Order: sequence, then C-alpha cells, then structure tokens
Amino acid sequence: MAGAFRFHRETLAESWRQGVGGLDILHRYAGLVDNFIVERFTTAEAVQAAKGSIAIIALGGYGRSELYPSSDIDLLMLHDRRARKAMQGVAEALLYPLWDEGFEVGHSVRGVKDAVAFAQEDFHFQVALLDARLLAGSQPLFDGLLHRYRKKVLDGRRNNFVRTMEAFKAERWARFGSHTFLLEPHIKEGKGGLRDIQAMFWVAKGVFGLKDAEAMQSAGMLAGADRQALEASWSMLARLRMGLHHLGRRKNDHLIFEFQEELATAFAYRDHGGMRAVEHFMRDVYSHLQTVSLVTDLFFEHVHEVLGMTSGSSVEQQLERSIVLRGGTVRLVDKDSPLERPYLLMRLFLQSGRTGMPLHHRTRRIITGHLDLVNGAFRTSRRVARFFLELLTETAEVFPVLETMLATGLLTRYLPEFAAVESLAQHDLYHLYTVDRHQLQTLAELTRVRQEMPELFAEIQEAEVVYLAALIHDIGKGRQTDHSLLGEQMALDIGRRLHLTEEGRETLAFLVRYHLYLPENALRRDFSDQEFIRQAAELIKTAERLTMLYLLTIADSKATGPSAWSNWKASLLGELYLTIKSRLESGGQSWMDEGKGEEQGISWLREQVLAGLNGQIVAIDVISLPPDYLMSFSPDTVVRHLILHRQEAGRLGQRILLFPDKGERSWSLLVMGRDRPGLLAKFCGVLALHNLSVRSARIFTWPDATVVDVLEVAPMTGKTFAEQNWERIAEDLNLAVNYRLDVGYRLHEKMAVPLYGHGYGSGRQVQHLERKVHLDNQSSNQFTLIEVHGSDNPATLYQLTQTLADFGLTIHRARIATEVEQLIVVFYVLTREGGKLTDPVAMEKAEMTLMHIIGGEVKSLAVDTHLNP
Repeated sequence: MAGAFRFHRETLAESWRQGVGGLDILHRYAGLVDNFIVERFTTAEAVQAAKGSIAIIALGGYGRSELYPSSDIDLLMLHDRRARKAMQGVAEALLYPLWDEGFEVGHSVRGVKDAVAFAQEDFHFQVALLDARLLAGSQPLFDGLLHRYRKKVLDGRRNNFVRTMEAFKAERWARFGSHTFLLEPHIKEGKGGLRDIQAMFWVAKGVFGLKDAEAMQSAGMLAGADRQALEASWSMLARLRMGLHHLGRRKNDHLIFEFQEELATAFAYRDHGGMRAVEHFMRDVYSHLQTVSLVTDLFFEHVHEVLGMTSGSSVEQQLERSIVLRGGTVRLVDKDSPLERPYLLMRLFLQSGRTGMPLHHRTRRIITGHLDLVNGAFRTSRRVARFFLELLTETAEVFPVLETMLATGLLTRYLPEFAAVESLAQHDLYHLYTVDRHQLQTLAELTRVRQEMPELFAEIQEAEVVYLAALIHDIGKGRQTDHSLLGEQMALDIGRRLHLTEEGRETLAFLVRYHLYLPENALRRDFSDQEFIRQAAELIKTAERLTMLYLLTIADSKATGPSAWSNWKASLLGELYLTIKSRLESGGQSWMDEGKGEEQGISWLREQVLAGLNGQIVAIDVISLPPDYLMSFSPDTVVRHLILHRQEAGRLGQRILLFPDKGERSWSLLVMGRDRPGLLAKFCGVLALHNLSVRSARIFTWPDATVVDVLEVAPMTGKTFAEQNWERIAEDLNLAVNYRLDVGYRLHEKMAVPLYGHGYGSGRQVQHLERKVHLDNQSSNQFTLIEVHGSDNPATLYQLTQTLADFGLTIHRARIATEVEQLIVVFYVLTREGGKLTDPVAMEKAEMTLMHIIGGEVKSLAVDTHLNP
C-alpha cells in the first residue's frame, strides 16, 4: 500500500477540480482511510494475541467522516483491563503504517473510565467524543463508553454545556475573526466558518440527542429553508477548505489574498458586470459565511429559549403599539401588523437602537417575510425617512442594528443602491472589511467621534447629512468607474427620497464626491502653499461643510483599518483642517492673495524673527532670507536655524550637520551644510540604509549657499528615538555626499537581506498597486508638482530623487505617504533657471524615466542614471 494514498489524493484532487461536492469528497477520503485502518487492525498480530476487548474509535472531524487532504487523523484506542498490556503493540501496528503514508495522527490509549474522566476535564476531548465512530473492534466496549460518557458528562448539565460551548466560540472568534466579512476570512475557525456548524451540531447532539440536520428539522430546531441554505453553504465551504489544502499543500484554513484569485479561477468565476472574477467569488464566499452565521445564531437563540437561558427581565415592556421588549429582545406582537402599518418594519430597528437590545429571531423572520411592503411609497415616505434618520443619529451602538437590517434584507430594499456593494470585497490589504460592512463601521466610528469631539458637531446644523454620508460614502464602488463620481449622483437620489433639504442634498452629494479629498491632500500637499489652500477653500465653500468632511474623514479612516489611521495622519489632517478653516472664516482671503499685502506679510515675519533674536548677531542678513522659507516655519524655528548657522559656521563649511529632534508625531531631522547637486537623494538613501522612512521634506537654500532641509522621518523597525545611532547616520551622510559611500550599491545589497524574517524584495504582493507619474503645473503658482505612485521599498525614494537631480530639477518640497505597500510621493520642483518645468520634451522624458523606475524591477541600483534632458 506504500504510496497508495498519494494516488488516491490525486484522484480526489481531480474530483475537486471537476466540481464534485466538498462533503462527498471528504466522505470518500475518510472511507479510504477507514479501510486502511481496519485492514491493519484485523491483520495485526498484537490484536490477535490480545486478551480482552479493544475498540479503535475515530474522533473529531475524522469521526464525522470529514477528512480533508491535510487534516490530522484523531484516534482513540480503547481497551478494557485485560487488554491493557497489548495496547503498545496494537498502537504500533496502526500508527507506523499511517505515519509511513504521511498522515499526522493524534491518538490516545485509554480505558473507559479514564476516557470519561479526561472528557470531564477537557472540553475539546468532550466534544470530540460526540463525533466518536467505531472503526474496528468491540461494539460492547464502544457502547459502554458512550453510555458512561452521557451519564457522567452530559446528563443534567445541558445549560453548562451550552455556556461552555459559547465561551469557546467567543474566544475562537476573538482570535480568528468575529465578523463574516473580513477580507481574508478564516474558513474554519472564524465567524460563519465550519467550526460554527460543528458547534451547532455538538449542542444539538449533546443537549437534545439530535444526531443530524434532518433530526433537528423534525424537532423544530431548524427550519426547512434554513437547513437547505446551511447544507449548501456547508458544502461550498468544505470544497473551499479542500482547495486551500490542495493549493497550499499543507493544512491551511485562512483564505488569504495569495489564494483568492487562484481559487476564483478554480471555481470557474469570470470577470463580468464591471466586477473582477475574484470579487464575484469573494462575494459568494461572504454570502455563505453569512448564511452559516445567521442559521447558527438563530439556532443558539432558540436553544436559549428552550433551556430558559434568555437574558433580561421576563417582564414584558410595551415600547409602542405592536412592539414590546421581552427576554432581552425587541419583538413584534402581531406578525400581521406590518400589513396595515408597513412603517413598523423601520420602527422595529429604531426601537432596537434606542433600547440597545437585538430583535428577536422570529421578528427578524417576520421582517424578511414582509419585504414586499418596501415599495416605492415606502422608500419615499417622509415618515419612514424620519425614523431611518433618527436611527442613524440617535443609536449609541449602531453597527449591530444596521447589520441586522442588512441581514434581514430591509436595508438593501430601502436603499436599493446598497445592494451593489453588499458583500463586495475590496481586494487589498488597506481595508479590513467588505464595502458594505466598512460603511456600517464608518457610521459606528462617526458615533464615537461625536462623543470625542462634541464641539465640532455643535457647528453642524443638519447632523443627519454627515451620518448618511458615512453610511453611503463608498456606495459607488464595484462598477469599474470612479466610485466618488458615481456615488455623488446616487447620493442626490437618496437625499431626495429621504426628504433632505436642498442644501442638505447638495452637501450629502459633496461629501460623497470628495470624501477622499482631505486624506489624499493631507499626506501629499504642502500646507504653506497658499494657492493650494485657496483652491481647497474655494472647493469646500463653507466652514460647516469642511467640518463635516473632516469628521467623515476621521470616521472613514478609522473604519478602514489600523494601517489607515495613525497619530501622524491624525496630526496632518488636523493641521490641514485648521489651515483651510482659517481661510474660510476669514472670508476666503489671505494676505497672500494675488500679491496683496505680500510684502507686508513677509516684513511682519522678518520683524518677528528679529524680535526673537533680541539683538544676537547672526551670520546672514534676515532681510535676505527667502520668503517661502520664512512662510514655512515659525519665527522661533527660524531663529533656531540662524543661531545654529552662526554657532556651527566653521563646521558647516566642511561637512553636513544633522540635528535630530523627537517630535510629537514623528522625528524631525534638521540637515544643514553646503549646497551641492543631489543632496536630497543621498539623504533619502542613507536614511533608508538606517531603516528610516522619509515622510516629508522641506528643502531650502539660503543666499550664502547653506542648505537648510527639514525631513520628517519614522522608523521602519521597532527602534526608539534614543536607540538610533544618530552620529553614525550623520557620518554616513557625509560619506555619501563626498562620494565615499555608494548609496545605490548599499541599498541593492540591503534589498536582498531579510529584515525580521522578510526580505525587502520578497513576499507576496497583497494588492494591485497603482503605478503612475503625473506632472502638474496648475496646482501651484510657483512649482511644478510631480506626483508618483509606485511600490514601497527602501530604494524607490532614493532612485526617484536621484533621477530628478540628474534632470537638473531642484526639489523644494516633498510629501511622502506610505499606505500599506503603496508609495505616494509629491515633489515640488523647479528647473535650474528657477522656473516651472514646461518644455514638453523634457516633461515627457522625465515622466517616462520615472515610470521606468516604478513600473518594473530595476536590476541594478548602482547604475549611472545621468540623463541629457
């Protein structure tokens, strides 16, 4: 039989590829292993020579005849007192052949009393025995085990068994995913996964003695429609788990991005309807996970009622006509009442939100059964709209209420636009959730933000507008078009149906259209660029609308995932918000407008610097400092620069000096020295060598050719500010500037060296990166903006800055944003002559060269990249 199972595994793998049902393949594979074990048992000399009784018992998944390609085989070798001495030989006769065939075997050798005693102590073994199946040996011994097990472990302990099962379930969800809509779901252990199905059957069998779904349906514990839906989802998830085992060639139950597209192809999904094949595939996966979650949750609610375990007061509280609160759930008294008063469908959720109590499972079924009442009149009802908006704005914990509304189908019937994003995957690692749940989470985060920033909400007249915007801001996704533009039109329609004021509708559409405006610009634009601030104020128009946009941005970022929110981003957003708000509150004017008062403004700044110097002698005339430099720093900071310039005058002529400072949101590096070409490129390269990521740069050259650059940096590793070797970094900067350190070659070497177990150039790409170069001469009156999107690695920024230097372009500002694996850089540049880059030939050549850097793998980072623009 050596190698026989390799052939059988390939045969079963082919059956899987042909689309055979997952459970059928599992049963067939388990049957093959059964035959193998039984044959070894019946022919083993140790068994034939044994005195007494022996039983070989399959446990767990194998006991259920659900054996996956890479799953363990769990065996209990049961014996009576007389057979104890023979068990070592019996175990060897079974285990060695299984190991030779490559199986992982979990086994124990026990007597009946010992097995039951262990089950009383270990819950995992306790539920494993619920799936016990006799493979070979003594039937009486096996029956004796089951009898003692039920008597000692299960009888009279039903409530405790259920509570323990739910505690383990909650612990499992906390570890593997408590939502069915995670972008990388755990098919076995996460919410809605295969383990939830098993937990339901364990309770049915252990508490009620119901052995399968048919028995559960006959006993009224499972509705017929639910049983059909559950079995379809069960088969799909089983087939999916088999696919993960086949593709990974190991036990793997986590549907990570790496396997999603392969499985979508294997399951014959295709691109259509504006959605990619993998998005269709994942939408169905989420649907099946949700089905399992709903059916199993309903089952456990039913169990609680049957066993008298429902929480809350048993006293019925009348919430309103036809709606009561009883047993910790909101219930509809008369199942036919929505026929006369359809608005009750929405009132039920409003009451759930107000009380913080969930809807009873039978009430949820009534809602689903009456969805035909949600017609055009219902959707345009001013009364229903008022209830819906009250639900959004007044519910303390709004997520579970809206998730139930989505699960019953009411939300997508009331807002048909929402149906297109239901269970829609976002195939990247930036988002954690599907589009629909992300929008629900955004609304929940907005509710929390209101508690943290009540003073900002006090500035808003129509709060329901920003709440509604949170719920629908991504509603245009999934159609391979600009989702913000499409969402803007949808928002107008939704606002009209919900009877928002004309101003409210326009604001809602604006918020949806521009919900990415603040985060995109906070990470990429220079806030001292008065032209950008003027354009932003002109676009947003009012301080109230800006505040709404700011609050929506915070909620959206927090709901996206940990990678989308940080103290750094929060600080940048706050600074941008206050800068634009100041402009709006001043009537849209500033002393920089069209040169009006510019000289007075610069003069005032110079006066502040002179006052701060308080008569101290400095080596450069304050009058000669560039206006853009003065506008980029506070007068106190300028004074510090001037004093350092005087104190370090001798050294500044010989070397680059580095002054690190631990700021609140990042580390600030002041770099001073003599100007020379390509300085920023060398700075970026050296910092990357020391595992520091540049986030922004402000670059200036004083009239005496002194470079005054301020770089905001953050660590790529866990090193603290104090742990950085700043002297070594400064030394490497000087070596690089004097061509004694080949930064390009050193970065090339570094890319090949693993960092904490992961090579810079290795590892799977988990999202489709955007690669583009855009030259913009419109956004700034003074500079050409060059925006670059590419993959994030330590070498990219060095290559980009070196290339711009080789083109003779001087970088005056740089904003660098890293979003998961996506690098986004905006350079503010001028030509050697001090003007914008306007020559079409030079622009095209620069764009093509930068695209070459980000568009594909660069074979050598040490090549000579001098160009002739």
